Amino acid sequence: MTLIASPAQPASKSNLVGLLWTFRERLAAKPHQLDTDFERLLSEPDYRNDLFDRARAMEDPGIQNLALRLARTEMPDSLLADARQQGLLPRAFKPVLARPWRRLLLALLAFALVATGVYSQWERLLETLTGTVVVATDIDTDTRWRADRTYRLDSDVFVHNDAVLRIAPGTVIKGRPGSSLVIARGSQLVAEGTRSAPIVFTSAQPVGQRERGDWGGVVLLGDDRTNEAFARVEGVDVRDIRGHFGGQERNGSCGSLRFVRIEYAGYEAFVDNELNGLTVAGCGPQTTLEYLQIHKALDDGIEFFGGSANVRHLLITGARDDSLDWDLGWNGKVQFLIAQQHPNVGDRAFEGDNSPERDNARPRSEPQISNVTLVGTAPDHTAMVLRSGTAGQFSRILLSGYGNNPIDLRDPLTESLISQEALRFSHLVIDGESAETSPWRPETGDRDNDAGFAEPDYFAPISQVIPGLLGNQASNPVAPDFRPRQPTGSSTAWPDNDPFWDQTATYAGAVNPATTTPWYLGWTDFSEH
Repeated sequence: MTLIASPAQPASKSNLVGLLWTFRERLAAKPHQLDTDFERLLSEPDYRNDLFDRARAMEDPGIQNLALRLARTEMPDSLLADARQQGLLPRAFKPVLARPWRRLLLALLAFALVATGVYSQWERLLETLTGTVVVATDIDTDTRWRADRTYRLDSDVFVHNDAVLRIAPGTVIKGRPGSSLVIARGSQLVAEGTRSAPIVFTSAQPVGQRERGDWGGVVLLGDDRTNEAFARVEGVDVRDIRGHFGGQERNGSCGSLRFVRIEYAGYEAFVDNELNGLTVAGCGPQTTLEYLQIHKALDDGIEFFGGSANVRHLLITGARDDSLDWDLGWNGKVQFLIAQQHPNVGDRAFEGDNSPERDNARPRSEPQISNVTLVGTAPDHTAMVLRSGTAGQFSRILLSGYGNNPIDLRDPLTESLISQEALRFSHLVIDGESAETSPWRPETGDRDNDAGFAEPDYFAPISQVIPGLLGNQASNPVAPDFRPRQPTGSSTAWPDNDPFWDQTATYAGAVNPATTTPWYLGWTDFSEH
């Protein structure tokens, strides 16, 4: 994602409303303090274009590029209805004042505000009346969020200056259009929920109206190694040091996330550039990521950029692009991961890269991943695409719902990496149509994308096909059951002796076939909207 404006392209009305709201909020923020009438911004082209011109003359490059992006976008005649539906404007003005007690309440509120001189403290009033805390400014000191409040993100909120944001179990954080939570390098997010009281990051839209991309998501930035100098998170001004990540720290931490759900995230910051549900960039091995669900992200569910953060008990459901993505030299460990791709959306369960620029960049991406269940629901879904020099060790993998060639090793370096055992697979179980039918199709002609490496020859000897292993319930988007119907074999080989690994999990897949209480029960949610 860059800050260079692109030519005008079609965009949904909801995305335009979100971008205009972000534009309005940034104009009103210090040091600009350029107040705007949001209703006129939505409905009056002359007023809107005048604001775009004034914004382009400002010294803030973020404001400049956002104004340029919006000025080059074709606007519908009116966006008021969409703004009201998103809760950015009242649905109707007359009913608010229709009843006498409402008029009296508004009069009393106005008197109180005038009497105390608090003209710009609507956030505090809202907190008092509804228990909602509006968060629209950055956090630069240690801060605690409590479960008896709902926190609403109204903009891109940075936690920086080595501050620690601690979130209590059961806390709900709602994101408005154009908002996100970014933990800058040196700061930490400590969000430790429990199975009965998970921490939930979700859309500020009413239940039943929530969609992918309603808000931005959570971004963790650390100072562990990457294979790209001066790496920065997409969408943040290159001159803003808070968006940079990476360094030489080998034992760092971006914080702790346990029993956390992140829902309906990934707004489109620029055309064809969406944020992920959770972005983990340059985070070190002391980062704790356990019992996480990323639900209905507009782009990837979770993406790792370099670093060596590990994750256990990860559930990714309904991502519009990839479920798990990695790049820039990520060397983390993963155990117990489920990725369920939804019909009509999604691309790959895994997409792995080393570096798009240099296949042999160092450190090389080389994750160690074990006990994985990947569920596809469409003919064009692919379980894994590995390319641009990534290595890795993949064991105890269970695949269901994928057609021919479910794993595509799309790299001229594939054969070399396999011969060096830098890229290795073992204990692969496939829920297929027939134990006698191979799920691997040779790549010939234009389909040969790995310098002639033959996936069927490599994967067939290490694959076991078990028809009906998971059943249709695994692909059910609202009430899934990911438990295999029968044992899935045994493997005792582990990548290393790190205590991170639960070495009792010798079965393929993320769920023990013998369990009656899968680890994802009790704290997850599979709502459609």
